[in-house]
Amino acid sequence: MNAPLTACWRAEDARSIFVTEALEGNDAVFLATHTPIEGFDVAGRDAAEFKGIDEQAVLDTLADESREHAFCVVQGEPGSGKSHLIRWLSVNWPHASDIKLLLRRADGSLEGALRQLRDRLPPEFAPLFDNLGQRQNTSSRGRANIFLSTLANTLEPGHFDRALPDEAWCKTFSPAELLAHPAIKTGWKAPSRILDLLEGAGGGRNSATASFDLFDIQELGDLCPPLRGQAAIARSHDLARRLEREADTIRAFRDQQWLAEELAEEHRDQFPTSLALINALNLRRNDAIQNVLGISAQGLKTLFRQVREALADRKQRLVLLLEDITSWEGLDDSLIDVLVFNAAARGDAGEQAVCPLISVVGVTPAYYDKLQGNYRQRITHEVRLGQGTDGLQDVATLREGETRWQFVVRYLAAVRAGPVALNGWLADAREGHEAPPPNRCNDCPRQEACFEIFGEQGGVGLFPFTPHAFDRFYEALKENDNGQTWKTPRGILQAILNPNLLQPDSLGAGTYPGSFIEPDAFRPDRRADLALAPRLKQIVDNRIEAPEERARMRRMLAYWANPDRADTTGDDDGLAFAGTSRAVYEAFGLPWIGTDEAGSVSPAAPTPIITVQPILPTSREHEADEEARKPNPIVRPARPVVSAPKPKRLMPTKSELEQRREEIRSWSPDTPIQNGSRWNDILALLIEDIDSRAFGVPSPLFEKLISRDMVKLHGTATRQLDYFVLPAAPWARNGLEAFISLRQDTEMSLADAEYHRRSLATMMRRLSVNLAHHLDRKIPRLENGTRWSQVATFGQILLARAFLRGVTSVTAPVTDQLRAILSDEGLSESDFAARSAPWQEWLTSTKGFHEKLRAELRAMISLNLTDSATGTGGGSALIDSSQLIGAIIRMGESGRCDPVPAEGGSVPDLYKRARDLAQSWNEKRSHIERTEFGQIKGRSETLSALLRNKDVATHLDRLDRCITGIAEQLPGAAADKVQAWRQAHERLKARLAEGAGMRTEALIFTLEEEELPAKLLLRLAWLAQQPARDLEDILTAAQTGERAVEELRNHALDCVREAGGSGSLSEVKAVGVALRAAVRPFGQTETGQ
Repeated sequence: MNAPLTACWRAEDARSIFVTEALEGNDAVFLATHTPIEGFDVAGRDAAEFKGIDEQAVLDTLADESREHAFCVVQGEPGSGKSHLIRWLSVNWPHASDIKLLLRRADGSLEGALRQLRDRLPPEFAPLFDNLGQRQNTSSRGRANIFLSTLANTLEPGHFDRALPDEAWCKTFSPAELLAHPAIKTGWKAPSRILDLLEGAGGGRNSATASFDLFDIQELGDLCPPLRGQAAIARSHDLARRLEREADTIRAFRDQQWLAEELAEEHRDQFPTSLALINALNLRRNDAIQNVLGISAQGLKTLFRQVREALADRKQRLVLLLEDITSWEGLDDSLIDVLVFNAAARGDAGEQAVCPLISVVGVTPAYYDKLQGNYRQRITHEVRLGQGTDGLQDVATLREGETRWQFVVRYLAAVRAGPVALNGWLADAREGHEAPPPNRCNDCPRQEACFEIFGEQGGVGLFPFTPHAFDRFYEALKENDNGQTWKTPRGILQAILNPNLLQPDSLGAGTYPGSFIEPDAFRPDRRADLALAPRLKQIVDNRIEAPEERARMRRMLAYWANPDRADTTGDDDGLAFAGTSRAVYEAFGLPWIGTDEAGSVSPAAPTPIITVQPILPTSREHEADEEARKPNPIVRPARPVVSAPKPKRLMPTKSELEQRREEIRSWSPDTPIQNGSRWNDILALLIEDIDSRAFGVPSPLFEKLISRDMVKLHGTATRQLDYFVLPAAPWARNGLEAFISLRQDTEMSLADAEYHRRSLATMMRRLSVNLAHHLDRKIPRLENGTRWSQVATFGQILLARAFLRGVTSVTAPVTDQLRAILSDEGLSESDFAARSAPWQEWLTSTKGFHEKLRAELRAMISLNLTDSATGTGGGSALIDSSQLIGAIIRMGESGRCDPVPAEGGSVPDLYKRARDLAQSWNEKRSHIERTEFGQIKGRSETLSALLRNKDVATHLDRLDRCITGIAEQLPGAAADKVQAWRQAHERLKARLAEGAGMRTEALIFTLEEEELPAKLLLRLAWLAQQPARDLEDILTAAQTGERAVEELRNHALDCVREAGGSGSLSEVKAVGVALRAAVRPFGQTETGQ
């Protein structure tokens, strides 16, 4: 078949058939499209009476001729089939003598429900409605004001004859005073919302309960701040303050898309005051509503009693079938009182009998959960159309795909047949001509081709669907759309059948499938703009030029094909692309975008070409989860800000692969990615595999500038820092999807794998380019534009330090210099305190950094390997010393550190410090050498003069004998100088024994002969090897001795002068002889002097 298929139904017939309310439309359409309801759960006091779990069992049980009372509740989510089952019971009710009232939802209002009750009761009961009351003739705003005023009045203690359970709370917090404030009456919209729902919400109520909730209280709390301190709320000030605070918390949860019911259920402990007020308001709601609407609860009870008394006289039963109890809110408690009243339960002996009452009421799980316990206990039979342990219930009749298809094909057959044919079929059936509903497919001339392309079930063609297409449409329905599920019979009608069948002309015009097939009820990830895999999307863009045709092809691939595949395959039925046969493309008038030959024949059970791996390592997964749970950093205001988690219904229920694909395909420059912390970890994991040497950047610096915390996907940064940001560009999206697919997608073909690998490689190349630009911004370049070598700078700083410390020399082998750079520093052979100030200053400037510099340098040149056989330990670390060796050689030749950038850029502080130290060395090295040489030379010359051509040991011994001898002859003379000498001399003895004197003498001889290196660095190395400490200490000791001798000499002269006038010449001579003997040189006799 090459020609496109046209529709086999009319739009007006589809509109007539697709009535989404079960109680609308006619019986012919209802019965032709009816899918038996079965597989539900049953409960209730008399649940054992059910002989099965299908609709017929429910009918047989409730319609039993002997039954005098039943209060049956049909529980299910909106659209789950409650109304359908109730109408089916009505259509098939077997006893004509029963007064059967089917009350539909109508407009959802209480007045509409009462109007139906009046219209469907026999005419003789119409006057009874006159006693129910009369609605007040006011505007909606006026009714809302009356409602709020009445609520405020009912909150006053003592308002009711019998005190309500919360009267003590109302007395403590005075909510009546707060609600009576004019600002509340003007600004609070909740009363209007409640009234709007009770009046049907314009026909769009959809089983919503008209009760106050936490969002209403948040609105009330937001109105409280301006009222602080006002005398008008003196008694309720504490209530206002509490509501104001709890409103902040409610708002935080609301911003995370929590529903009011979810909050009240899962976080009730955070809203004690708000929930107490909600309970008080809802407890009094019906009384206030009845006053506004002018309806009497007692009048309703009286009406039903009078009806039942009249029917009892006729010996008839009353069968009351209510589609939705929420339509009766405002009188629902009174109505339930009526429904649970058993005719067999007589009161006073004289009380008139009432007829049996069999009632079936549709309720939502939300309403059922709020039903009072005493009412629940009086439910005789309960039909639960779904199950749900957490969140919304499912629908029993839609759990199996086969049942879903039965539902769909009945509607497809009915739409093709049209209402006229269906009415004829029902008329014949009522005349006893049993026959199945009409099926035009039986006589269709294109049946064989249509069935072959699109499939059939029970003789009904599935066109324009295929089994696969309908399954994808169904799976696209949202499971929880703000508290309601679309995976219901009503959801299928409204979101799948309606859109696809209401525009049949689009098939003939070649515009199907159009954008109308994707309603808001679909999950975003299943829509055509996100569902297609990058490879498939690329093929569409390359093969189809017209934008409209591209969009049509994408929608076809998103639902009728497999949007995750892009291979042309073949089997006995011909070619298929993306899992869908060529005939389907032709039937929709779409071009064939597959190849002319099958790339591969799909095996029955293909072997996966990849092994599943976690997207992130396990440790990273845990860290990402923890990070995702952390609240964003906030500046704490005067009142704490609440950080709320996401509600459970928004938590992912998809596979890891599906969830990540949805997130990455939704990411755009305008739409931040969901689960950003996990994706940032994935990006960091990819960057870790990039060799930083490709950028000319050592790995430690790369890891600091491109750390895990400093890489972000566009839209995920929460602070204004200089992050590396991956743009939300197609190449980034495709590459990230390729990465997760290559780890998780076991169904991909070889072609898919090749495409993903190319996409990943492309992303890694583009990522490297972006990283290089980012690094260029962070790392300054040299003046000539070349890259700064941090390895050279760090190594040369440490080498200069090693030279000044004397642990190596420029003349040493390069390997020795390399070892000096990389080895931890031991005790230096040089004493730095004896060095010149510039020498000491440069060593001091590196003292606090050399360990960090060395550790960083080791990491820079490490290859993260060992020289052991396994590479896992037991050997020394292997390094790349190429840059470092070059730096050593260059410094040996020039004496300078390599050039460094003029500015520090945005590198870490240690690198900025290294740049400064390198600059400092280049600027000060000559000054260091000149100053140190001048100091050593000056000290050597001074010491040489003091030695008086003697060696160090001889000179110091002469000084000691002189000072000691004189001190003995002149006790107390120059005592401080003598003591200083003795201490200096004592300290030097051990050093002298080790050769300090000879080393110093050698230095003096060398300087006198001027046998010094010419090159600066050689001179520095030579200076570093010289005994500066020995020279300084010996010179200091010699100078100390000279000062002591001088002081003693002066003291002796004073003594001689003082004795000159009183002593004899012989006495003076005796003193002189004694002094001479004291200072006599070691080994010289008195006679030899």
